[in-house]
Amino acid sequence: MTDEQLALAKTVPAIAGATIYGLTLQDWVAIATLVYVALQVGLLMPKYWKLLLDWRRVRSQKSFRGRGN
Repeated sequence: MTDEQLALAKTVPAIAGATIYGLTLQDWVAIATLVYVALQVGLLMPKYWKLLLDWRRVRSQKSFRGRGN
């Protein structure tokens, strides 16, 4: 074998391994990013929903007290 053939033989498994289930590494990174973003949204939405409801409750109590006096 020549040096070029040997180098090609060493890189073939790496190139083949970069495609898993027909998806390239770039596709897997995009999928992982979307999953991460979805998890973050799912974990943060309840927290911010509660903050919004608390803020609205406090705001309505302040405006209610101001009207009666």
